[in-house]
Amino acid sequence: MLNIQNASFAYSKRRALHAVTMQVDEGRTCLLIGRNGSGKSSLLRLAAGLRAPTAGTVQWRGENTSAIPPARRARSVAWVSQRSMLAIDVTVRDVVDFGAVHGASSISAEALLHELALEPLAHRRFHELSGGEQQRCIVARALRQHADGGLLVLDEPLANLDPAESVRVIEALRQRCRRGAVVVAAMHDLSLVGQWADDVAVLDGGVLTAFGVATRVLQSSVLSSAFGCKFVGVSGELSVQLPPRQVD
Repeated sequence: MLNIQNASFAYSKRRALHAVTMQVDEGRTCLLIGRNGSGKSSLLRLAAGLRAPTAGTVQWRGENTSAIPPARRARSVAWVSQRSMLAIDVTVRDVVDFGAVHGASSISAEALLHELALEPLAHRRFHELSGGEQQRCIVARALRQHADGGLLVLDEPLANLDPAESVRVIEALRQRCRRGAVVVAAMHDLSLVGQWADDVAVLDGGVLTAFGVATRVLQSSVLSSAFGCKFVGVSGELSVQLPPRQVD
C-alpha cells in the first residue's frame, strides 16, 4: 500500500505540493491528472522516495519511502521519469538489463523485449532510437527491476508513443497490477484515463482537489475547474470542448 498523509513539498521558497492525502491499495492503478505545473511530477518523486516531503508522510508498505535505503528500495520501487537520458553508449538490450542490478525481478530481458515489441531493436544503440522507442525501453527497464507486488511510479509513461504502443504498455502495467502491484502514473491523455485508471487524483496548484474511483472523479465540473476549459460528454466519455469555429 502507498499511503500519503498531509504531504507537502517545496523547492526552496516555491510550494509545489500542499497537504496531499491519498492512499493506493495493492492491485490498483492511480493516475494523476492536472495542468502543467500542478504538482504531478513532484508527487511522483515523493511516491518513489526520490524526495522527502517537507511536511507530512509518504509511506510504502508502512515505511517512509525516502528513508528506505536505496538498494533495498530499488527491490520494490521502480521509477520511470518523463525524460530519460543516458550518458553512456549502450544497446536496448543493455538498458533493459540494467533493471536487474538488484535482482528483484524474475522476468528475463528477452521476455520483456518480446512483451513490449522491442525485439527488433534489441541491438540498436539507445541514443539512436526515437523518443517513443526510448520510452518503451525505459518502461521495460523498470519492469525488469520490478518484483511482483511492488510499486511502479511513472511520469508520463505514454509520452511519444503511438496508439498501438500505448496499448501495449498499458496492458503490461495492467498485468503487474493483476499480480498485486501498485501503479501510480501522471497522464495528459484524458481519453485513456477513464479506461485505464482505478483511481484518479486531480492536482491543481499543488493541491489535491479530487481523489477517488475514476468514474466518480471524472466529471465535467471537476475537470473544467482543474484545467480551466470546458469539457463535454460524448458517448459516456469526456473530452475538451473547443470554442465554436470562427467563420470569416
